[in-house]
Amino acid sequence: MSNLAPNSLAELQTRLQDYVLGDGVIDAGSNTDGVLSVLAGGDSDRGKQRLNIYHNAYRSRLLEVLQSAFERSWIYLGDEAFNSICTRYIDTHASHSANLRNYGGDFPHFLRQAFPSDPEVAELATMDWRLHSAFDAANADLLTNEQLAVVDETQWESLGFVFHPSVSLELFEWNTLDIWHALNQGESPPVVQRLGVPLGHLFWRNEQRGYFRSLDEAEYAALKGLIEGHSFAGVCEELALNYRNNGIENSIGSWLARWLADELLSAIELNPVSFDHPCRASLADSSL
Repeated sequence: MSNLAPNSLAELQTRLQDYVLGDGVIDAGSNTDGVLSVLAGGDSDRGKQRLNIYHNAYRSRLLEVLQSAFERSWIYLGDEAFNSICTRYIDTHASHSANLRNYGGDFPHFLRQAFPSDPEVAELATMDWRLHSAFDAANADLLTNEQLAVVDETQWESLGFVFHPSVSLELFEWNTLDIWHALNQGESPPVVQRLGVPLGHLFWRNEQRGYFRSLDEAEYAALKGLIEGHSFAGVCEELALNYRNNGIENSIGSWLARWLADELLSAIELNPVSFDHPCRASLADSSL
C-alpha cells in the first residue's frame, strides 16, 4: 500500500474525482492508490471495490442521461450499438456541469464522425437534442398581441424581436422527419433518402411541451434573420427581394400571428443590428 494518503478533505475529493472521471485503473504509487487507505482503512481489495462502484455508477448515470435525451436515436440504433457508442462518448466527454441536462450537447457531432456513411443518425440525434433543449430551456416572458398592438407606426422601421430561449432552427438534408415520426409511432422507419433541397425545422416549447415543425424556405429565412437580431422591416425587405414571386407579402402577417400564438416571441427589441447581407438562409448551413 502506498503511503500517499491525502492531507485534506479537498485533496481526497480531487483524487476521487480524478479516478471517477479517469479510466478506472489504479496504479501503485499513484494519487488514486493513496485514496484506498482512506476508503478502506488499509484494505486494498475493499478500497478498490468501493472505488469501482463510484467509477461505474458515474458512467451508468451518464448513459441514462444519453438514453433519456436521445430516445429515438436509441431506438433507431438498437440497444447494443447505441450503448456502445455512448460508452465511447462518455470515455471522451466528461461532464463539466453539475446540471446533467446539458450533457450530450456534442453527441450529434460525435455521431456524425462515428457514422460518416449514415448521416441520418446524426440528424436524428440533433432532432432529439433540440426537443430536449427546448423542453429544458429557461422560462421567459411572452410577447402578447396587446403589447404589439400599441407599438407606434414610427417604431416598426427599427423594431426587432427577442425570441424565447427554447426557440432554435435546424436544416436537415435527409428524410429525418419521416424517420422520427415512424419511430415515435412504433413503426419501422422508412428507407433513408436525401432530400432534393435541405429542409428547415423550427423547435420550441409551448405549455411545457417541446414541439417542432418543418418550414418552407422563406419562413426559415425570416426566422433566421430575426433570431440573428435583424429588424422586422429589414427582414421583410430582404424577403420581398429574394422571394418576390412567392406572394411573400401575404405570408408575413400570418407568420407573425402564428409566432405569437405558438409563444416563440418574448419581447420587442428596438434598434436591432443593421442588415449588411441578405437574410435568405444559406442552404449550406446546417444550423444557426
